[in-house]
Amino acid sequence: MCHPAVFTAIGVGGGAAGTAGTLAVLSNVGLAGLSIMQAKSAQQAQNALADQAYQDKQTQIKDNRMTVQLEAIQKSNALSQEFLRRQATNRALLSPSGIGQSNSFEAAMQYNKSQYHQELNAVAINETRRNADLAYASQESRIELQSTKIATRSAFQQALLKGIVTGSKAASGIKTSGTEIVPGDAGFSPSPKTGEFKY
Repeated sequence: MCHPAVFTAIGVGGGAAGTAGTLAVLSNVGLAGLSIMQAKSAQQAQNALADQAYQDKQTQIKDNRMTVQLEAIQKSNALSQEFLRRQATNRALLSPSGIGQSNSFEAAMQYNKSQYHQELNAVAINETRRNADLAYASQESRIELQSTKIATRSAFQQALLKGIVTGSKAASGIKTSGTEIVPGDAGFSPSPKTGEFKY
């Protein structure tokens, strides 16, 4: 004797057609679930690519900052060396002539010093501008990452909603086709839907 049961009950006159319809509906449910899983997998893959692109960009920006700093130091050192060379040249040329302590000598030395500081300021300003550009690029990269994740999350949510709607329609199809799930512990046994359990 069979225990109360079983899986699906096909409506009167349903037979094989009812079974085929039920399988089609269940297939739609499965496809909806698969679609959601694929959407989640796609979201994770796109986020991983976006994270990697962001990290690569930040690494490049960090390297560029170091390059900017190194170039500024090299230019500053070169300017310092040139300034000292000019001062030494002025001393060598003007001291033997007896005007080493004159106003002209001091004016020449001050002019060289003024030029040196102006050139140093230009180097510092250029370094600041380039660092500002890099800071902006870093911020843009961060915003791009956030935008990508928002987009992938939105795409997944849309796929999830579509899957839920598809699954709900499929479940409604099971109910309207005269198929229902009946509690039991034996296995699967079709029976006409009469409102009574078969034993």
